[in-house]
Amino acid sequence: MTRRRISSALWQFGDAPATTVLAPFGGGSAYSVADWLPHVADSAIIVQYPGRGPRAGEAHATSLGELAHEVAIELATHTTGPLTLVGHSVGALLCHEITRELEDRGRRVAQLVVSAARPAHLSLLREEQVLAMDRAAWLSALVGNGFGTPELMANQLAVDMALDALRADYLLLARHLRAGGAVRAPLLAIGSSDDPWLDEDHLTAWGELTTGPFATAVMPGDHFYYRNDPVAFGKAVRAGCAARPGPTDVPPAVRRTPPPHTAPGDLEFAATKLETT
Repeated sequence: MTRRRISSALWQFGDAPATTVLAPFGGGSAYSVADWLPHVADSAIIVQYPGRGPRAGEAHATSLGELAHEVAIELATHTTGPLTLVGHSVGALLCHEITRELEDRGRRVAQLVVSAARPAHLSLLREEQVLAMDRAAWLSALVGNGFGTPELMANQLAVDMALDALRADYLLLARHLRAGGAVRAPLLAIGSSDDPWLDEDHLTAWGELTTGPFATAVMPGDHFYYRNDPVAFGKAVRAGCAARPGPTDVPPAVRRTPPPHTAPGDLEFAATKLETT
């Protein structure tokens, strides 16, 4: 599959004009979700996070809202027409904020798909607790994110770079405690049957963050369920909220106020210390 750099934050994978935007999970780069193609779309624009891949020389993002602002400006500059945004885990929260930024600029988002993610106000991570995680905990998290291949673990430099990216993305989540606002785009929230950090109530809570059509879907598998059946994942993304009628043109003035953040206790964080992001 061909790929080309559009800007520092955006890479296109595939030859056809792309109207689908993909955002990777925590610790990932643009290449991490390239295998979603051609299932979710024939070609796509993939967000490249700073501090890894071709942007390894840049500092990691420290604010999910600021990263969304950067990406939204790039998308507004380099794309035309309605877009479909798809993000997994931390990428899901990023896509929600990008959608809000695009809508505030007058761009229509045809579909927003959030995968394997709690809404920001239900996050369990805390900045001080993330900073307190030791190397053993980070190595376990690295394995939990699917990066712990024998080849990687044998390369100390590669391990250190991967841990650095993962830590930065945990901090993004820990600092993002409330969505910037509700969106108007149709929103599909996908989860899985065996994800220990997500249940159907968390998926349903995403409905508070859109004034447009809303639907949920649960697929078999764990946090990275799409790896088991990428074809089914692609069909779910392409179908979106098509079967769920609802308002599609709600002015910004009547947007819902995002719910306040719900603070977890220490036991809740202990259960999520190795949470994949």
